[in-house]
Amino acid sequence: MFQAKLTNEAIKAKRQCFRSFLLLKSNNLGTAASGPFEYMDNPFFSHLFIDEAAQATEPEILCPLSCVVDPYPGGKLVEVGFIGDPRQLSPQIFSDESAKYGLGRSFMERLLRRPVECMGGGGEDMLGSPTKKDTLFNDAESSLMDLIRYYSSVDGRGQDESLTIFLTENYRGHPAFLMMPSSFFYYDRLGCAKDLNDEVRQLWCGRLREIESTSKAVMPKEDTRSLNDFFRVVKQTTWPIHFLGVAGNDKSAALESFTGTDSWQNLPEAEMTVEVITNLVESGVEPKQVGVMSPFRGQVTLIRQLLRQRGFHDTNVGTIDNYQGVEQDVIIFSLTRSNKEFVSHDVKRRLGVFGQGREKQTNVAMTRAENLFIVIGEPDIMWSDPLWRQWLMFCFRNGLWYGKGVDDSNIEMMSSSDLAFCSMQEQVAAKHEFGIVTSAVVSTLEKVHRHH
Repeated sequence: MFQAKLTNEAIKAKRQCFRSFLLLKSNNLGTAASGPFEYMDNPFFSHLFIDEAAQATEPEILCPLSCVVDPYPGGKLVEVGFIGDPRQLSPQIFSDESAKYGLGRSFMERLLRRPVECMGGGGEDMLGSPTKKDTLFNDAESSLMDLIRYYSSVDGRGQDESLTIFLTENYRGHPAFLMMPSSFFYYDRLGCAKDLNDEVRQLWCGRLREIESTSKAVMPKEDTRSLNDFFRVVKQTTWPIHFLGVAGNDKSAALESFTGTDSWQNLPEAEMTVEVITNLVESGVEPKQVGVMSPFRGQVTLIRQLLRQRGFHDTNVGTIDNYQGVEQDVIIFSLTRSNKEFVSHDVKRRLGVFGQGREKQTNVAMTRAENLFIVIGEPDIMWSDPLWRQWLMFCFRNGLWYGKGVDDSNIEMMSSSDLAFCSMQEQVAAKHEFGIVTSAVVSTLEKVHRHH
């Protein structure tokens, strides 16, 4: 559009030339020129909406902006809307130098974070207050609602003229899929608006029972039935979530790609993933209804090869980036990493889902499923990550954890009456003191839907 001169600036210049031509002709003819000249200064494009703005680099945003923004003083303003989720994937870049200078942060997120003079100021903490430390992520990001309230009230604007709209209703999947993401990433504000058909739910939960029958549930050694509320382990038979612990073995696949990074494979996890898919297909699920995710391209390649050997050519296998904006009936997430020593390497190379700075990848992975969500991973390395440790505790107290467990001391702790429960909405983060977990995150959705 810019090269074709179909921008507001170019169209305005053409209008001005046309108006000057009409005025000149009317003067020569001694007549008065008439017409809607007062509208010629209005922009041709009055609105610009950019979808997935939180995943676009700043140059990618500036290109469409250049088509609508009038650079000259006195120009009429254009309404610009950015649609995106700053809590999910950021722009994908491959240059460490670019990442160093902030190109990995979208224009949308940068606009939210910085002081904006025309909006009454602001602060560097636009996505949260640094005075309220979020110890779950070790990051100075607090309440997202503080941001929403700020933009709703600046410059004397009322509720009907809010500068931001925070969509809290989710229409994709079962409420159980939102329980931990809501507390982890959206400060316990998400709600499920999907119409839950009992027949469909029973169908998928029945298929899940067949998968659960192939392994043993991880349960406390002591009977917890006498305990109250969330101290008691209660099997949630209507929640289509399954965690399968596997003693994996991750190895470098030395997979060359245009990014120049290496990748990893975990054969035990890949084989277990294929077995789960085989079980689902035998229960009546079509292969094309199943999507498989892994943070590593090497694991994606390995799982795809094993599936093709079984004749499952329609099963989609991809990285987390491939699944941004995608939803599928069944999502199987292979975490792949099983060696704690490589986590720092992953963080440095922007790989995997463990470690600080990888929360957005986890958010995407947890929110892609429509009817069934299965995670396959090594529990010990998951326990060492603050976010995934809370997810394991969620699976444990709701009877969703099967296969390999963790140390007995950690199992005992998860059902201990000394454990404190809190909500991210209340800005009380899970604490980890002296190597002992003392609190657990429980969302409002879990409180509402959990059967005691």
